[in-house]
Amino acid sequence: RAGNWVRCDPPARHATILYDAQHFRHLPPLAGVARQPYFREADGALITQAGYDKTSQRFGVFDSRQFVIPDPTPHAARAALALLEDLLTEFHFVAATDKAAALAAIFTAVVRPALSHAPGFHARAPVFGSGKTYLCELIGAFAGPGGNAKVSYPTTSEEATKVILSMLLTSPAVIEFDDMDTDWIPHGTIKRMLTAEQITDRILGVSKTATVSTRTLFLGSGNNVGPIRDLLRRVLTIHIDPRCATPATMKYRGFPVEKVRRERGRYVSAVLTIIQAWRKAGSPRAPVDSIVTFGGAWSDYCRHPLIWLGHPDPATALLEQVRHDPDGDALQGLMTEWHAIFGTIPTTVRKAVETAERGHTSLLDAIREFPVEERGEINRSKLGWLLKKNANRIVGGFEFQQATADGRTAWRVVAVKPPPLTPSPPFTPSATKTVMPPSKAMVEVEI
Repeated sequence: RAGNWVRCDPPARHATILYDAQHFRHLPPLAGVARQPYFREADGALITQAGYDKTSQRFGVFDSRQFVIPDPTPHAARAALALLEDLLTEFHFVAATDKAAALAAIFTAVVRPALSHAPGFHARAPVFGSGKTYLCELIGAFAGPGGNAKVSYPTTSEEATKVILSMLLTSPAVIEFDDMDTDWIPHGTIKRMLTAEQITDRILGVSKTATVSTRTLFLGSGNNVGPIRDLLRRVLTIHIDPRCATPATMKYRGFPVEKVRRERGRYVSAVLTIIQAWRKAGSPRAPVDSIVTFGGAWSDYCRHPLIWLGHPDPATALLEQVRHDPDGDALQGLMTEWHAIFGTIPTTVRKAVETAERGHTSLLDAIREFPVEERGEINRSKLGWLLKKNANRIVGGFEFQQATADGRTAWRVVAVKPPPLTPSPPFTPSATKTVMPPSKAMVEVEI
């Protein structure tokens, strides 16, 4: 009646047409949704204004008035850190590095939309009721106002593909594998979701594929379970141990999750204040070992600022997992025994098994450390596949190299010297800007 345009929901038919279409010529591209102020990847700018940002192609869905970031001085950073540490006072971390890892998980939750890659985090304890799930809820509260999307850890690769793809289609802030009764099994999709920016796979029950973003925080919790094999370098473990028989009966008075949900803007701003203060101080980086895939932006946003404020390296557990891989220890034992008997002479799997069974019990025990037995006998095909899978992998100064002997595939163990670990490479945007809402028109530039 007024003759003006009126906002309304589009008809379901038109929404369906858009959903099924593969090209959207008249719609601006949307890379994702931000639930709080975020760092823009192109130039490192802190975007504090809600709405669509053309450069990052992200849409901020938050009330900018709730996120007040003070002048990022070292004093403000220390005050912000004290505010965050107060949330963790009732958690029983095994070591100071575990507390630092929990803080790094909180930082990751805040800046996850700005990170192309980020590790997963696993809360591990020896007994139920230790606070693992509650810690995951606390970390997830920093990622968005909604709760964690909880799901059981998939037991097969097919189930992993179905579960992860279907959940990422909804773009959740957090996916939590709650109360796990199995280790983080390295299914292909699980590995890709932690080291790839996108996953493309077929939608279950539909003859088309979908490409989804992996910029979601992945959490897990369980008693005496954790990452294994390929996930040892992708999942950071946080160890909790109340050191009592019945931790489920312990009383907690702080209610940190409720605090964050009630004043989320204040606590998220504390994280952003620390990062901004670290950058304003010249982005000092500690001489710590580099982590493949996570040595750039993640280390700069979630690792070095905490070290700068006096915490131990939050990635300590991740580095220890990589260096003390149980599978790697077993492989080292096999190579040590193999080298002691055959030296560097190429040896077939058949000859190695026959030699082990004729009295070299140390070699036989080393082989049996792997799942290569069937009905009490060594399956040579499985052992050969195991050697092929671990070819040229350096462990304990040795590596298996493929060779030939008597015209057949053979293996030899060669001593090698691995290159030293190097510090993390710097992640330096071209410029750092702070974009404020129009009501607070102010631009802070740091060159």
